[in-house]
Amino acid sequence: MTTLTLVVPVHNLGAYLPETLATLEQQTAPFELWLIDDASTDDSADQLRQFAASRSETHVAVFPNHRGVSAARNYGIQHATGDVVAFADGDDQLHPDYVKTLLDGFRPGVVAVTVGYRWWHVPISKENHYERLTQREMFTQVSHRGTEVGGYVWNKAYSLDAIRQADLEFDESLSIAEDYLFTAQFVARTRGTYLYNPVLRYTKVNRPDSTIHTRRMQERQIEGRVFDEIYRLGKTI
Repeated sequence: MTTLTLVVPVHNLGAYLPETLATLEQQTAPFELWLIDDASTDDSADQLRQFAASRSETHVAVFPNHRGVSAARNYGIQHATGDVVAFADGDDQLHPDYVKTLLDGFRPGVVAVTVGYRWWHVPISKENHYERLTQREMFTQVSHRGTEVGGYVWNKAYSLDAIRQADLEFDESLSIAEDYLFTAQFVARTRGTYLYNPVLRYTKVNRPDSTIHTRRMQERQIEGRVFDEIYRLGKTI
């Protein structure tokens, strides 16, 4: 039986956490949970500790200094015990079958599973089924903005063995597009079957103070360099 570790970074999300934690509690399949507080200055860490107190499969790590979302995700990867690892943001909403749908897709030869999400769009198909993608098809999906699959990490689960075999981690020097780079690197370095289930399982919450809404010109330039690197990765497949 495939097991899943879900990694959730949190930084000053106290106002959003109750709803997010409620959707974690409502999951219909068992999973290991790592809640990682990135030196919040609000009550986020206290909420995480309280949530984990009566849940043996939930673990909380609290960073003494702010290190960024990539460091939090890397910590989760390093401590994950599941066969596959997934990521969610601490202010988003997960369908009760989010974990179950990801897990149901894993079978011999499958290296990653992705599900439908609502953010700037909703999935074209609402049917609960799995579509097979080749490595090349998956890379095309994750290396371009606005695709059905997207390069985001929060609607996907990755084989933990494949992450480690690829010697892959999030780039902690990046302030933006770190998820696109991670996903593109994973696909470029990992042969195997990729599955996409378009059924809506993840809802991205738009915060006015999120990075995507407050990015400066310097961060746009960083994002441009990341996509240049992703373009180069595509030539290696």
